[in-house]
Amino acid sequence: MMAEFNIDKTYMLSENEGSSQRTANNLIVLHETTNVGAKNNAIYFKNNINTAQTYTQFVVGDGGKIYQVGAEGYVAWGAGSYANANAPVQIELARTYDKATFEKDYAIFIKLARAKAKQFGIPVELDTANQRGIKTHYWISKNIWGSHVDPVQSYLQPTWGISQEQLARDIANGIGETVVEPVPQTPKRGQITIKHGPVTGIAGWNSKGEIIPGSNSKLVNASSWKAVGIKNINGLPMYQIAADEFVPKKYTDQAGLVTINNINGVSPINSKGEKMKKVFKDLSQWKIEDRLYRINGRDYFKVATDEYVDCFNTIGGENK
Repeated sequence: MMAEFNIDKTYMLSENEGSSQRTANNLIVLHETTNVGAKNNAIYFKNNINTAQTYTQFVVGDGGKIYQVGAEGYVAWGAGSYANANAPVQIELARTYDKATFEKDYAIFIKLARAKAKQFGIPVELDTANQRGIKTHYWISKNIWGSHVDPVQSYLQPTWGISQEQLARDIANGIGETVVEPVPQTPKRGQITIKHGPVTGIAGWNSKGEIIPGSNSKLVNASSWKAVGIKNINGLPMYQIAADEFVPKKYTDQAGLVTINNINGVSPINSKGEKMKKVFKDLSQWKIEDRLYRINGRDYFKVATDEYVDCFNTIGGENK
């Protein structure tokens, strides 16, 4: 299902403004505005279309708002003639120096880029050697034409510490997106269900990272197991279902997400181990990358930009 967005079209170009040329569907181009405020940038594009001759399809900012300027699927004037002709969507991220505002802006920036890539059949991957995909303006400059370095080198990294590598991970996996609210089928605390595996069943592993012979005969799709903890084995999070038997998280109903398991809710920490003020509600679910992060000697799942939840407080963790 395509993600739905609340898009403000107040400052969208009229039919006789901008380009009427259709694009090829090869690129989604990411920019940053160099100026504070998304609404003001959208207004600038609209009011100066004939003189500045620059605009993109979308501007994101002001606390997670989206302003549409150009029509998607048609050429915008944002990254040079080749990129413009191949990008059905170009997205500007407006600057802010308020952390709470940025977190909302960045999450929508990522979500919109991923959704539009899927809509136009474009690979959801950032700045790879593939000539199709989601590209930063910097990639366009290095590989096609131009001298721009946005959005990472000009804004995301120096202002908010978002590296090229983190942006690529977030584009690939998504960040901070609630999977479902409320949860329609409440997971049983301490229980995981095998899913996404082959019809022959999946293999169980021991703590040494060795496959347990014959375990696939019982670990079949739809079978449920009591989980008593989460352990990093062979670089993957696995649920412990016996004294020395573990099931990869990616083959369970918790694949690609995390479910909070604490009736009082859970406060995340940042990468420095500092507790944050927000609280994730009990049984709320969040899209994540299925990997563990070690912080202060404990294992965490990353649920948003620089926000981590202790595995102990998730379904399948040790919290009872």
